[in-house]
Amino acid sequence: MSTRVAVVDEHDRFVRWEDRRVVHREQLLHRSIHVLVFTTRADAPRLVLQKRHQDKLTFAGHWDLSCSGHVDEEDYARGPDEDLDRVYETCAHREIEEELGVSPELTFVGHFGALPGVHYEQIHLYRAVSDGPFAPQADEIEELRSVTYAELESLLTRAREPHTPTLAIFARLAHARGWW
Repeated sequence: MSTRVAVVDEHDRFVRWEDRRVVHREQLLHRSIHVLVFTTRADAPRLVLQKRHQDKLTFAGHWDLSCSGHVDEEDYARGPDEDLDRVYETCAHREIEEELGVSPELTFVGHFGALPGVHYEQIHLYRAVSDGPFAPQADEIEELRSVTYAELESLLTRAREPHTPTLAIFARLAHARGWW
């Protein structure tokens, strides 16, 4: 399997193919998906968090959103700028099945460009609801945890529990926009 991803511009248009390691080392703009998975527990909806595996290229051992992944070269049925909504969604379905072992319905909630100093991705963000059972992908995820919004805020303020910037941004956005 190729590890090449599309390097893109600020308008999410294809520039060239590049190895994933180079993309991260040089912080080149590329495409990815993120999924917020919520459970339906009676006490309060909970967001499923994953602790990234220690062998990850970026943010190893950090708490992150439920699921994330790169749009890889193999994800494009046609050209690298063709039918992008379908490409992103197909990637999101693949990633959630691989990482969490579930296949919930996905709801697209937004396209977000790069945030300087935070991330260098064109992101399609999705929301899903699932009570599992979850089967975390061992080489991607060290631990799963589901949290209420209050528990998330507590986790985000504890220095001993490192987290990705995207977790803080998108989980708080989900709460502010009523997706939680």
